Amino acid sequence: MAEYPLLVFPDPARAERAKRFGGGGRPRIPDARLQAERLTPQFQRLQVALDHKRMALQDNPLGLRPEQVLVLETVGSVENLVRAATRIGLTWLGEVEREPFPPEYGFEDLKDPQKELNGQLFLAMTDQLAQQQLLSYFNQWRDYPERSFPRGLARLKEVFAHLHTVRTWDAEDRIRETGVLTDWQARVESGQEIVPFEVELWFREDPERRRQAESHVHVIIESLDGEVVGRCVISAIAYHGILARLPVARIREVVALPDVRQDVRLLQCESIRHIRPVGQCAVRWPEDIGDGDIGNAEPGTDQAAGEPIVALLDGLPLAAHRLLKGRIEIDDPDGYEADYPASARRHGTAMASLIGHGDLNAAEAPASRPIYARPIMKPRYDFSGDPVESIPEDVLPVDLIHRTVRRLYEPEGEQPPAAPSIRVINLSMGDPARLFDREVSSLARLLDWLAYRYNVLFIVSAGNHLDDIQLDIAREEFPALTPTQREDAVIKAVARDTRNRRLLSPGETVNGLTLGATHQDLAAALPPNLVDPFARSGLPSSVNAHGPGFRRAIKPDIMLPGGRQFLAEKLGNTHQWPTLQGRQYSGPPGQKVAAPGQPGELNLEWHTRGTSNAAALASRGAMRLYDDVVERLRTEGGERLPAEYDAVLLKTLLVHGASWGDSFQRYAAALRNDRNGRGFKDYLGRFLGYRQAYFSKVVACAEQRVTVLGVGRLLDGEGDVFSFPLPPSLAAETGRRRLTITLSWLTPLNFGSQKYRVAHLWFDPKNGIAPHRLESDWSAVQRGTVQHEILEGNRAVVYQDGEAILIKVNCRAHAGRIERPVRYALAVTLEVGEDIDIPVYQEVQTRLVARTRVPAL
Repeated sequence: MAEYPLLVFPDPARAERAKRFGGGGRPRIPDARLQAERLTPQFQRLQVALDHKRMALQDNPLGLRPEQVLVLETVGSVENLVRAATRIGLTWLGEVEREPFPPEYGFEDLKDPQKELNGQLFLAMTDQLAQQQLLSYFNQWRDYPERSFPRGLARLKEVFAHLHTVRTWDAEDRIRETGVLTDWQARVESGQEIVPFEVELWFREDPERRRQAESHVHVIIESLDGEVVGRCVISAIAYHGILARLPVARIREVVALPDVRQDVRLLQCESIRHIRPVGQCAVRWPEDIGDGDIGNAEPGTDQAAGEPIVALLDGLPLAAHRLLKGRIEIDDPDGYEADYPASARRHGTAMASLIGHGDLNAAEAPASRPIYARPIMKPRYDFSGDPVESIPEDVLPVDLIHRTVRRLYEPEGEQPPAAPSIRVINLSMGDPARLFDREVSSLARLLDWLAYRYNVLFIVSAGNHLDDIQLDIAREEFPALTPTQREDAVIKAVARDTRNRRLLSPGETVNGLTLGATHQDLAAALPPNLVDPFARSGLPSSVNAHGPGFRRAIKPDIMLPGGRQFLAEKLGNTHQWPTLQGRQYSGPPGQKVAAPGQPGELNLEWHTRGTSNAAALASRGAMRLYDDVVERLRTEGGERLPAEYDAVLLKTLLVHGASWGDSFQRYAAALRNDRNGRGFKDYLGRFLGYRQAYFSKVVACAEQRVTVLGVGRLLDGEGDVFSFPLPPSLAAETGRRRLTITLSWLTPLNFGSQKYRVAHLWFDPKNGIAPHRLESDWSAVQRGTVQHEILEGNRAVVYQDGEAILIKVNCRAHAGRIERPVRYALAVTLEVGEDIDIPVYQEVQTRLVARTRVPAL
């Protein structure tokens, strides 16, 4: 037992939640007459487009009525539009945030006329009658802007006043930012004969309308000599997808003739929301895949025991490897092992090794529990001829992961749940074809829903970008750069390329934790002819995918060591600027892991790097925190930490030790300027998240550092007040003290709202002894499902023995009604500098035990 174990708060006092103030300002809108003149031609084009569809469908054997998806692009936010839209016959499909755009047409920010504006996309399906209704009300507003609309339709007037553009969802919308054209082009060039792809349909609540829409897509695909080979409907996340194939000749037409895409039937189908490539969740093998070292692990020693709490969804691990034997519980209901040679079990073996042992160069004790492993990837040669492990092309990823997680917790026929003890699910993979772009991907929506439904924490890698890094200096200057100058140039280059280095799906998950990697490992040998991009170890890796997350939430949440990624200088004379290129290699530097070898070779080890590694280390940390903190505290006083809070407790504990360290100063020196200075901390969050997590600070306390945990459940409008007793010896003392507060929860979701997150929980960190906020932007920390605040102070504060810091956890409904109380976990740490010789732990512990209730605020 640790000498200073973590402490647990008494039950909090219930109170009303705190009031919230502020919010986004309203933009200046143009004169109604000018607005109406500008919009009238757009509404006329809508009517013409629908008339054309009616003519095209008049002989359709499916009996489809002509419909089209409307996109209403507004400036600013228009709340509660759904009711008005449905009253005139529009079928509501959802909302999406707009990308910021410059002021125009009379729209501008009230305080800063040059500031970019924000807005929303409202998406709705319309037919002839609904469109006539919409046009009628627009004409009324145009001719008589002061006239009131009927009850329930007032929001339509606001829409017309704030409307920037009204248009149809077109062919470019269906393929924009999906990566499908790039994928199709590569498959055409490789000579592939049959091309698979995913079609995501607009989700219809009515099963019959879903059936009609899917049938229509079937007819179109079959008319193109293609076939539909799979389907998946998950109503809970508003997902309707089909897996289809087309002959390459049909694909070649779309790729070769971009000017005719608007005439391609598949791209014009109103039932289709997006068309995406499949088989993209792939891990490529290192270029020197034959290299490795023979380790010295002995078989059958120090076996794992107990129930698994971490599930690894990945490639198939080499369970017979000496480092993994007796430590992996493989569940393979789809029979992937039959097509998975031992030599191909690379990524799953590496991730299992990191979860079970950490970086082998650190020589840490192995995990005491087994790892549940479910293969969801298989080896194959991609259409370029490169060996990869990937989610198979003959399955929809959403369907596969849904079935995989459901199997953990629900019986299948007469079979019991596969592993109901799982508290953490590790997904060390991402889809490079699906960079986050305002809208939460179907896979991230699935993870968010599964997390809430099964009360489980998903740990997800942010994704890796091995694209070239082009430095903004002359080529002849590069060899003479000092390591610090090179580091500065790399940081700036990566920041300039942020748009191409966004989070990979499902890294934008709202309920899960997203991991970035630090440029850090313990390897001694260094590769010849490669460049270390950084002058120091521990900065964010050059391969990291960047945030922000959904609605500008902090992402990645935290970082852990992911191995040092060295780069190669691009050779030749075809490029103007010095360019650094990523390399995948199995030698050092990097983190040493178990690896598959030749037949019978069960002791091979090599090095690997990336955000996948960081996610695996986070899962390893979760296992340790569960055993050494949660279970230990539960054994000693478990009535205050019931098992229902395991997921949010682990989520809170994983983040609680995170800190920017000296990264702020380094990035500020490289990136701060007159344009971003005002919101620099918010801007910096996309590169740092909450930064590197240190679990050693969370596993146990110290004489001058105390951590207290609390849990609870809240409904809309409620608050819980926790009382953190102040150590009396600190009163009137000067010297540095730090207060760290972390709150996390799992929220229900509203998939029809651009706000998405139903439950918003928060606390106000204001206090007297550590009043100064450090690190992350004060508003950004409240945009996700983790609020992590670090505060410091050093001035003497006079208070009496018995006084406390009161921390109120508040809950409000953000995007719909909260039907059930929302679970949360809170961690509060007070620590003082080494020069302050005060028994902080003992004094807080003594007063915490004596305290039972606190007054409501």
